[in-house]
Amino acid sequence: MSKTVNLDEKAGVAPEVMTIKNFRTNGDIENFYRYIHENGLRREAFMLMEYAISKVVKARKGKRNKNLQ
Repeated sequence: MSKTVNLDEKAGVAPEVMTIKNFRTNGDIENFYRYIHENGLRREAFMLMEYAISKVVKARKGKRNKNLQ
């Protein structure tokens, strides 16, 4: 089996802490945005994000309702 190595770890640099403010400047996210733009996948990406957000919201509501009972 091959081991995935983070380039930052290989260079001896600690990876940055991911926050809301620097989320979009992450190299992987920038490449993802570029891929969506170059291939005309905005509609599909929007549909996937709506689906994911709806699942998260339902899970949070379910958790909150269990805590109230």
